Amino acid sequence: MALIDLLDDDSVAPEISKLFDDVRGEYGFVPNILRAMAHCPDLVTVFVPLWAQIYKSPTIGSRLRALAALGTAKAQECTYCVAHMTASAKRAGVPDEQIVAIGDPAAVRTAFDEREALILETADALTTDPDGVTAELKTRLLSEFRPDEVVNIILAIGMYNLTSRFLKALSIDVESIFDAAETRRTTV
Repeated sequence: MALIDLLDDDSVAPEISKLFDDVRGEYGFVPNILRAMAHCPDLVTVFVPLWAQIYKSPTIGSRLRALAALGTAKAQECTYCVAHMTASAKRAGVPDEQIVAIGDPAAVRTAFDEREALILETADALTTDPDGVTAELKTRLLSEFRPDEVVNIILAIGMYNLTSRFLKALSIDVESIFDAAETRRTTV
């Protein structure tokens, strides 16, 4: 159960109601993270566009971004994030056997190509230790990715770390839409 109330549509300011409508139009629902953030309208109205731009930036593409996100979620052991980022990875075309491999370094090395494995290694390193991106890892990143790609990768990992820490600290529950999807998947 969440530490704070998750605000429903009738409990938010008009500018947040519009934001909720926009998010619902794109995703089909309003994520609980936004219902929690809605307690601070001035913050959620700047957070969502920033998060959305990092999430949608074409610099690294949806597959690499989904790997960065899911790698971060699994390193954080954030149930909410893993549910959302698994769905995102599936939308980006990541097959189930690769999704399962994320979080297991040995499995990652065999399931992913070098660039993808490097993103997952970076997500794990940066998530488990703020100083975990060593000089050697930085050198490998720059040998595989352009500077703009490195920036996007690190921003994505950083943003997913921010959101997972927020979600875990406030004990925000995963939306029931994910429970229903998991139930359908395991009974089919």
